[in-house]
Amino acid sequence: MSDSNSFQFEFPDPPPCVKPVPAIQCFDIRGSRVMIGAAGKGWRGDLRADNPLMRDGDLMVPVLWEADFYHSQDDGVEAIAMLHPVESVWVEQTATDDERVTAPRHLFERIIDIDAPAVRYPSPASEVLGLSGRRVWLWSGGDFKKDLRCVSEAHENAAGDIVINVCAEGDWYRWGRTGQEPIIDEAPIHLTWVEG
Repeated sequence: MSDSNSFQFEFPDPPPCVKPVPAIQCFDIRGSRVMIGAAGKGWRGDLRADNPLMRDGDLMVPVLWEADFYHSQDDGVEAIAMLHPVESVWVEQTATDDERVTAPRHLFERIIDIDAPAVRYPSPASEVLGLSGRRVWLWSGGDFKKDLRCVSEAHENAAGDIVINVCAEGDWYRWGRTGQEPIIDEAPIHLTWVEG
């Protein structure tokens, strides 16, 4: 990431939304963020998947907590995944440039069909309370960086810029697991969006 001063006059368009796609429609989902749930009931995220496999004639997706995923990545340990029927797993994918849309503002525009997880739209970090721990996008070097977590709320740095401190998501989970402090970068608040 770069020094916040190099970005102070940039105002890029928002990053893409995150749209869930049924796992049955995806190929090579190993390491992908996924959601599990039941149509008409609800959904949960902060999970990662491995590629589907057959078990007793059913197509199943191994799913594990994101913290366990990063632990296995760091230490090379085998993570224990739970098997979920493929129809209950949705893969989080970022929209393409031609699919980018802004979030609906009014309640009646935001009502969804509960049979599938909702599309999640990024929000400017400057409009979100409670940033610590949130997953964010950062405009840096002409592109959006993802897989970052906030580790602070908005504050003024020594140069007088309003920033938030962020770290790589792997560092975020390692910090909680081992106590090893993450490598922190300052993110200019006007170049940072919270994932929906």
